[in-house]
Amino acid sequence: MERTRSPLRERLREFPAFRALRHRDFRLLWIGAFFSFTGSWVQNVAQGWLVFELTQDEAKLALVSFCQMVPVFLFGMVAGSLVDTMNRRFLLTLSQSVYAVSALFLAWATATGTIAYGQILVVSLVNGLMSTIEIPARQSLLSRVVPPDDLPAAVPINALTFNAARMIGPAIGGFLLAKYGVQTCYLVNGLSYSALILAVLAIRADLSAESREPSPIRDLVLEGVRYTLRDARLRALFMMECCTSIFGIFYLSLMPAIAKELLGLGKVGLGQAMTSVGVGAVIGLASLAGISHLPIKPLLIRLSMAVLGLGLVGLTFAAGPWLAFPLFALIGMASVVQFNTTNTLFQLLSPPNLRGRVIAMHVWALSGLSPFGTLFFGWLASVAGLRVAIGSGAVVMLVGTTLAWVHRGRLAGVH
Repeated sequence: MERTRSPLRERLREFPAFRALRHRDFRLLWIGAFFSFTGSWVQNVAQGWLVFELTQDEAKLALVSFCQMVPVFLFGMVAGSLVDTMNRRFLLTLSQSVYAVSALFLAWATATGTIAYGQILVVSLVNGLMSTIEIPARQSLLSRVVPPDDLPAAVPINALTFNAARMIGPAIGGFLLAKYGVQTCYLVNGLSYSALILAVLAIRADLSAESREPSPIRDLVLEGVRYTLRDARLRALFMMECCTSIFGIFYLSLMPAIAKELLGLGKVGLGQAMTSVGVGAVIGLASLAGISHLPIKPLLIRLSMAVLGLGLVGLTFAAGPWLAFPLFALIGMASVVQFNTTNTLFQLLSPPNLRGRVIAMHVWALSGLSPFGTLFFGWLASVAGLRVAIGSGAVVMLVGTTLAWVHRGRLAGVH
């Protein structure tokens, strides 16, 4: 006798999140990335606290983030071309292995008392170089493990790995930092990369390179840049993302200073502050997954920019966690809604043979330009104070938001 499914179960199966998660390869990627990202956030909390204790300088704190992200600015578009011409399974296994070795080296250096600020800068630079390949390779993997109809739901659910880890990882990191020290956080992160390596090796989908006629790398890069900038829709999305990446998310690299100097928090409090960002991000992504089928993506991006700018304004007046934590959550929610909606549109608006390079432009806007905002606002905070730096970013974000609303016709017809 055939079993009948309950109406509730049938409705759940049709929910966008469940449609994406029903694919085995996507589930493997999701679980592996979640554990890997959780370890990364454990390390981020500890390393930020360590660097600020070693230097007591917001500019040097920002320089660590700059070193980790500036390679994307320099080589991100070239890396996007490599992603389209190489096996993604190999690229992801290589990058995760390098990340693991870097974290384990810092764990050893911290445990033996030989850790120095310069070592952290070098490791950040090495990891940044690997991320130029790892990020577009991992992002472009989505179109291989889910069918096109489920891609709009898969993008925010995939991003949930990073942001759920952002909610859990900092809390774990703050606890481990206070109880067992920085070296334990580095060790946990080094071991966590094995989860994504195993997941990538177990994926059954074809992760080989796209077939194409051999072309010089320069021509491949320029083809991706030209396609993105000539398409009015992609160009508008690109410019809005550049604004937010430079002027809207720099506060993340300054969180140890914000927690200690503005909010009077300790190691556990820093973890809680970063967890607040993660809570907002998870709420935003969960909401995004539920409405991924609605034709309102450009509107979501503009609203997110407005909310982020207003959140930064509020943060300049925050004197304690009772106001700062909800604002962190609001800012976290707004940023992930914009970036993940933009990611979805970049994937949907790009042809398969150019997808890696078009996504590389999205990654370049998000991670390649943000180091300069981080470096500038870190310097501004060191000479004029944290509140002036945060307020300045808020003003520019609100101006960018206004321009996005004025020119909203450039995204007419985009859903």
